[in-house]
Amino acid sequence: MSANPQVLPVIPIPGLRPTSLGAYLAALGLLKVLSHRWPDVRAAWRDGVLHLVGGPADRDALADALMTVADQASWMPYERGWADAQKASTKAKSGVKLALWQAEANEAELELFAAHAAPASRVFFNPLLGSGGNAGKRAFADGWKKTTEALQPPKAPKKKRANADDRREALNTFLDGETSAWQMEKLNAASWFSDSNKLYNSGQNPFSEGAISPWAMAFACEGLVFFAGSASRRLGARTRPIGAFPFVVAAASPETPGEAGRDRGEVWAPLWSRPMTAPEVAALFARGRAEIGGHGAVTPAAFAVAITRRGADAGIGEFRRFALGKTTSVNTFEPRYLGATAVPAGAVDVRSEAFEWMLGLIESLPRDRKEGQRWRFVGLRGPVESALVNAASRPDDTEATMALLDAATRALDRVDVNRSFREKGVLWRPLPLDWLPALFGGDAPDIEARLALSLISAFPAEYPFALYRFGIEWRNQSRDGRPRKISSYIHPKTPPARWVWRAGPLVRNLCAVIQRRLLDWEDEQKRGAPPARRPISARMSDVEAWLDGDVDEALLARWLSRLALFDWASIPASIRPLSPFDRREIAVHPALALYGLLHPLFDLRPVPDNGRNEEHDLLASNTGARTPAAARRMAVLIRGGDIERAIDIARSRYAMAQAPLMHMDAPWAVADPERLLAALVFPVSRSVRSKLVRRWLRPQRQENEVIHA
Repeated sequence: MSANPQVLPVIPIPGLRPTSLGAYLAALGLLKVLSHRWPDVRAAWRDGVLHLVGGPADRDALADALMTVADQASWMPYERGWADAQKASTKAKSGVKLALWQAEANEAELELFAAHAAPASRVFFNPLLGSGGNAGKRAFADGWKKTTEALQPPKAPKKKRANADDRREALNTFLDGETSAWQMEKLNAASWFSDSNKLYNSGQNPFSEGAISPWAMAFACEGLVFFAGSASRRLGARTRPIGAFPFVVAAASPETPGEAGRDRGEVWAPLWSRPMTAPEVAALFARGRAEIGGHGAVTPAAFAVAITRRGADAGIGEFRRFALGKTTSVNTFEPRYLGATAVPAGAVDVRSEAFEWMLGLIESLPRDRKEGQRWRFVGLRGPVESALVNAASRPDDTEATMALLDAATRALDRVDVNRSFREKGVLWRPLPLDWLPALFGGDAPDIEARLALSLISAFPAEYPFALYRFGIEWRNQSRDGRPRKISSYIHPKTPPARWVWRAGPLVRNLCAVIQRRLLDWEDEQKRGAPPARRPISARMSDVEAWLDGDVDEALLARWLSRLALFDWASIPASIRPLSPFDRREIAVHPALALYGLLHPLFDLRPVPDNGRNEEHDLLASNTGARTPAAARRMAVLIRGGDIERAIDIARSRYAMAQAPLMHMDAPWAVADPERLLAALVFPVSRSVRSKLVRRWLRPQRQENEVIHA
């Protein structure tokens, strides 16, 4: 082992930051050009800056090598020898003509051709390169020819070519990321370089031509060969334009009608921090694909989810996302930089699993489609897909995660109220509950989130709150109608009767939910009700805040919708600390006292009688005091404002359990009866229930109690 390890030269290239698609292509092309002179030269990105490792010793040596390439015109030929065969295949609406050309073509031409097209049942083009090398009137080969000729030394005084000093200065300026005095127009490079676009309404003319450095176009054309897909994807029987070419995916679903059909596709450009040689980069692109569930990721949402699950090739640390959209013409396209997504360094966590399940919902939603020359805009997938990509790019951002859940809720609400959408049979699985703590990012949930947690956790596994919130049914059920262990929700053609949630006040919806829930309670009794589950208890102060109207009902409704997307079949121990027990003593006002009297009659959870015997249930099942029929009758009376009769029924039910209530002559009235009824869906702890009920019980002598005169 050498005591003096070799130190490789490192040259940063700040002018090729990958915030531009053209700059990224030029970075690949620069590596390819230098590899002919230095086979071991490597490239890597650090802090968004391209670094060359193990090649030229310094910037002067780098400039000398590139000037030699320009002087000798030793660029990769870009002639588009397949153009005639491509036209013949397009006219015949078949890929046969182009496939025959490919079988007989020179090897030197095939390397570049493979990045442009994949002939199969018909010709499939790489969205990055238009229709086989041209986008409308932009012929990339023509721009390359003009560029390489301009970079050669002048052969005669009449030729308008820059001298060596001007070319070298323009090269150094380009590599440093500064504005060069020598720029050229009409290089047909606007599909990669935004600066090459026409600038409309500028100056005295309606537009001015965009201009870029000729070095930029020359290097970018050199980098195109890396986007040739492997033979297995280009020559397969199921070849498609999306998936045949590395790191190129379909366009994102539109969010507005004007976006439908605007984009051709997207390029997710990989960045790596470990220096790689040109053959290594070529191998990376040849096999380069992202996978999700064993299938290639062909949409932006699937690609983003695959990154979070580390379903991309190893060695990539980050992806830069570029959309190829139509702006100045319907026949051309320009790149838009849409941000960066880092590949997680750690192990796959539950967030990645949740993102994958959310991806399944997107794939099940009706898609926007092209009918003739027009697009039929549906608008369901676009907002959810955009939110999913954003959340996957920022997995620790709770606001992005909330936006994703809200977008999914809005999409499901639109499905519920549209008959044609329901006929598609939208299918989705509830999200894993282990992901729930990440929504709060370590912060304590506010009162609205705590109330939503307690409400939803109180519903049994067979009848989760989602069945009342959305117009869904269990997809997989056993013979007795109960859901299987692993189940999905489906939106049937006919809205189910259990779906009672409608647009309107939250109080009214909660009242509808509790009344429908009482019907399902009766059904559970007929089939043998499972034991009551232990919910996440609401604080007594939170329930009183609801009764007093001190809760943000719009925020509470959003939290209920978000949490309804999760799987509440079982509640793991990690969820309960989200709503810790509040030991503060608060005064019990009349509305809260009414809640304490009525709430035990609306579920089967035990009620300790007086705190002395925690095992004794004041309203035990053998007393018959709690029945869904009695609860339904009280719910109707409460909602109608007849509080006195509801209390009379409650008094009779407690009497059946030999727990007589005190007699009171004062009349009872509630300003908002529906709010009182809605409060009965928020469960409190057993000790709080016992404390509230004891306020109503008639004092009785306890068994074996000694009376002192």
